[in-house]
Amino acid sequence: MYRILIVEDEISITDTLKNRLKKYGYECHAIEDFKSVLDVFQEIEPHLVIMDINLPYFDGYYWSRKIRKISTCPIMILSARMSELDQIYGIENGADDFITKPFVMDVVVAKINGQIRRSYGEYAKTAERRLLHVGNTTLNLDTVRLSTPEQEEVLTVKELQLCHMFFEACPNVVTRQQLLSVIWDEEGFVEENTLTVNIKRLRKKLENVQSSLELKTIRGIGYQLMEKDT
Repeated sequence: MYRILIVEDEISITDTLKNRLKKYGYECHAIEDFKSVLDVFQEIEPHLVIMDINLPYFDGYYWSRKIRKISTCPIMILSARMSELDQIYGIENGADDFITKPFVMDVVVAKINGQIRRSYGEYAKTAERRLLHVGNTTLNLDTVRLSTPEQEEVLTVKELQLCHMFFEACPNVVTRQQLLSVIWDEEGFVEENTLTVNIKRLRKKLENVQSSLELKTIRGIGYQLMEKDT
């Protein structure tokens, strides 16, 4: 089930979005503490964010920039003001699409479905193999899931890309430079700890599904996916 984080301070709008999107099978979470948007984002790891612009404390552009430093998940800006200049500014601050208030719910759902399909489904369609198996663990490129016979975890876009690289390379070492250049395109735009944070999350998900695999750090070089020592 794909997770959506709603960052909107008008309760009526939040409730409308949550109630409708749940009917389409989305798992919805809403921000309550508007000082902690990034913390909640990192805890929930949503697949898409609906971001209002006018928020308490910091505006939606601020939070979009913060999210974009650690994730490429789609961000849809929700605002009553959507001039061409606003849209340009939104894109420059990490937005992928826009919803103008007042909105038509069917249009919102269509936009969300499109972003989810492009961000997750299209990546799977371009893969030659849809299921990758290493040890007791399966990476499903269609459903964006990491699983074993015991458990499964839904991955974020970055986790999917990382996992795909490690599964394809296993048991060879994948260098940090390879990961950064393929996943983030331009190494210069990535903070030093961004890859480390994503690796930590992927390790946690391997642990959660009781995988027989582990991601070892090869100091000064990169990471290696391999079977745990028995």
